[in-house]
Amino acid sequence: MKSLEKTIKILDYLSEAERTVGITELSLKLNLPKSTVHRILKDLLKYSIVEQEPETSRYKIGLRLLKYSNSLLKSFDLRQIAQPILKRVCQETGETTFLTIWHNHQGICIDSIFPSSKINTHLFVEIGKEMPFHCAASSKVILANQSLEEIKKIIKQAPLPRHTPYTITDAEQLMNHLLEIRKQGFAFCEEELEEGIKAIAAPIKNLQGKTIASITITGLASRLPLDNREELIDLVTTAAKEISKKLGYQGEQSLKEKEGQALVK
Repeated sequence: MKSLEKTIKILDYLSEAERTVGITELSLKLNLPKSTVHRILKDLLKYSIVEQEPETSRYKIGLRLLKYSNSLLKSFDLRQIAQPILKRVCQETGETTFLTIWHNHQGICIDSIFPSSKINTHLFVEIGKEMPFHCAASSKVILANQSLEEIKKIIKQAPLPRHTPYTITDAEQLMNHLLEIRKQGFAFCEEELEEGIKAIAAPIKNLQGKTIASITITGLASRLPLDNREELIDLVTTAAKEISKKLGYQGEQSLKEKEGQALVK
């Protein structure tokens, strides 16, 4: 094994451990000689890539790596990553397509692409617009993929105002609705937020598999008919998976395998 590969293995282990680790543990878990581990750590320590606790002589990730990660995060713009996909979906459907993030227990639109050929300009979803979690597909699909404890807490604490005759205002009914969304992997808005307007949304996941955003297609109910629903589901879920992949998400199976490896360690 090359020296660089050994170094990366050590850094990977330290980052996943989320605690200080000794040379003996690193040697045993990574199947590397103690002398090799010590030499690599000594070099990493010199450049502040790792840090050593004076009291225990154990190691953890250093501040230099935090500096690198902060630089990466500044350039890692979800909106920038998703925009080409939003534009493509808008072109393919001829409908407004927008990106929503989760902020303070509410969905917030951070980007929106509008088909200029459409006359119905009121369907343009403005950037910064709040999307209610109990009646907007974009927010429902994000909330549905949070922990059950978080879902229950939010539903219990927040009001559920009626926007149309189709809005769900009962907490128990909403909970069951969100569980169904969680199971199927996408959400519909059946004129629940605005009469005559329908939408379909799919969850966007980050590297850790947490749902952090959604992509939504919205349009007049007459233009989003039931007989075209399967095609729209495939389109929006495929787009969401594509954005998730660009964020580093590798799929549920990969996450389970990673969790299994962590348990073995």
